This record gives sequence, structure tokens and C-alpha cells, in this order.
Amino acid sequence: MRPRGPRKVRLVLGTRRFTKIGVRPGVLRDAYHLILGMGWLGFLSVLVVSYTIVNLLFAVGYWLSPGAVANTPRGFLDLLFFSIETLSTVGYGTMVPATIFGHVLASLEIFVGLLILALTTGLVFARFSRPTARIQFSDVMVIAPFNGVPTLMMRAANERHNLILEATVNMTLIYQKRTLEGETFRHQHDLALVRHRSAAFTLSWTVMHKITETSPLYGKSTKDLEDANMIIAVSISGMDDTLEQLVHARTEYLADQILFDRRFADIISVESDHTTVDLTRLNETQPVTRHARITETSSADQVR
Repeated sequence: MRPRGPRKVRLVLGTRRFTKIGVRPGVLRDAYHLILGMGWLGFLSVLVVSYTIVNLLFAVGYWLSPGAVANTPRGFLDLLFFSIETLSTVGYGTMVPATIFGHVLASLEIFVGLLILALTTGLVFARFSRPTARIQFSDVMVIAPFNGVPTLMMRAANERHNLILEATVNMTLIYQKRTLEGETFRHQHDLALVRHRSAAFTLSWTVMHKITETSPLYGKSTKDLEDANMIIAVSISGMDDTLEQLVHARTEYLADQILFDRRFADIISVESDHTTVDLTRLNETQPVTRHARITETSSADQVR
């Protein structure tokens, strides 16, 4: 028998796909984390499959001892229905255990049913009570002059009708770089932001990084960023004032999602005491006007 190779696990984080080799088996240890990380369709599918398997196993147990359950003229099908009724502690009075083995197995199944009910209740409550943020990120980032300085910008909007208090944003540049020894190493660089904190994030937020000589993006072109397999990761976290719990959201941008000499269209309009936020224009960009270009050298010239 050929020895099995190291265990491989495939996963998706953000927009990237990964394969981990040599991961120690730990499905049972991480079952709680895996289940909470599933979508609702996957979670319900796991419940249905698990429920079906448990009932089939107990039905086979009754079937292996003929006469363990009385009044089962249809054989295995009746035993399966008896298992379902017993697991849920619902009895209709027609089918009953008829032997000691039947009573013992039915008692064990009732106990298993109570455990399953308790675990399922806890998992469902944990999924419903887990705080989540509904933050919409722009599909692209733009580079345009801001106060005469070329600036990298992305935009986010709070889709809920509440506040995210003490909101903070982090922007990290992840890229590959070759060391003096000739090895390729993956670096992470936290980009300095014009404003990284908001006392109350309720409408939209344009996150900005000035591309000065101290910025790792200074003098870089789109090709330079692509060659370095550049990724910009953006995360926002804060306190949901309704749930009073910490919420967070995260997204990533690749090099081809950065648009030079473009700026975001305005999505906020104010009339008297009424403010309108048009989230349908969150991703809308406009070319940099000639007036903005002549305030200083073009952003493309400085960045590229």
C-alpha cells in the first residue's frame, strides 16, 4: 500500500485562493469554527444530512434485532419512522419498543436526540447572535490629486441605518520583493492614511493615502504593481451602536483595480436640512479635470 502524501487543504481568503500542504487533521477540533463559517445553505445541509444519518443508524440497529419494535408491518420503513419519532421524543403510541434491546436502544436514541437538540440550538443561536457589518466597499481604488498631492483613495459606505462608533480603518500593502540573497519574500506595509478613525461612521467614508516620497507606492506604475503581485487589503472595524458589539469588514484590491487620473463621483447631496446618499454611484468615477491637473504635476507623472 502506497503511503499517503501530506494532507492538502484548499481555501479562499478574500479574492485569493490558497492551498496548505501538511496541515494536521483537525476537523473535529475545528468543527465549531467550520460550521459558524459556513453559509446558511451549507449549514442547513449539514443539519439535514446529519439528522438523516443518525436516524438511519438507529433504524438499522432496530432492524438487526427482529421484534425489538412492535407494530412495524412495513419493516425497515416503519423502523425509520420510529427512529425519527424517538429521536425527537415524539411518540404516537402505535409503534413501541417490545424487547429489552429495543428499550435500551430507544433510551440511547432519546439521549442522543437531546444532545443534538442542545447542540443545534446553540449553533443556531451563535449564528444569529454573531455580529456582522454591512459595509459596502468600492470595486476600485483611484489615484488623483488631493490638495495638490497625488492620493490613493477608496470608498466605503455603511448600508445599515445606524452608526458604527469609533470606527477605524487600516490599509495594508502586500507585495513580493527579492532580498539581497536572491530570495523572494512577501512584505506587508501599513499605509499612512489621512484619517484612520471616525467617531461615527454612518454614511460614506473616503479613505485616502497620500503618495509622497515616503510612500511605497511612490514612483510605481501599474506594471510595477502587477510584477510585485501587489494586493492592498482594507479593513474597517468599530462598535455597532445597535448591537453594542464589535463588527468588522474587509476587502482586497489588485493592481488592475487601481485607476490612475480618476476620482470618485460625489454621492452625497445636501438640500436644506436633508442629506441624500446615492449608493448606486459608489463605484462611479470621473476623469481628473484639467484644472486639477495643472495645480501640480499630473498624478500619473508623480506616481508612475
